[in-house]
Amino acid sequence: MAAKKQEKMDAIALLKVDHRKVEDLFKKFAKAKDKKRKKSLADEICLELTVHTIIEEEIFYPACNGEVEDDLRLESYVEHDGAKVLVAEISQGSPDDEFYDAKMTALCEQIHHHVKE
Repeated sequence: MAAKKQEKMDAIALLKVDHRKVEDLFKKFAKAKDKKRKKSLADEICLELTVHTIIEEEIFYPACNGEVEDDLRLESYVEHDGAKVLVAEISQGSPDDEFYDAKMTALCEQIHHHVKE
């Protein structure tokens, strides 16, 4: 019976928790100096964003159809596409790659913009 009384998070609250987690991981990546630590954090960021993207695209965005402006909803899909490209490149890359940190910075900025909207 106590389990039924337990508060449940709504979908928006869960998405916000995910956003905060990824923001924290980005901050840790920015401070990391060790290449192994950077790779570990990058892999975790990419995994978190991949799972988060699937949830948004398969559950959240379809549920928002007709509830939010189409322009905003469709822009979110396009933003995801750009992030997916960077996630794939970062996942397959290495901290030794010339543009690795720059790609992570660009991904961080894209996600920050996406979360803000």
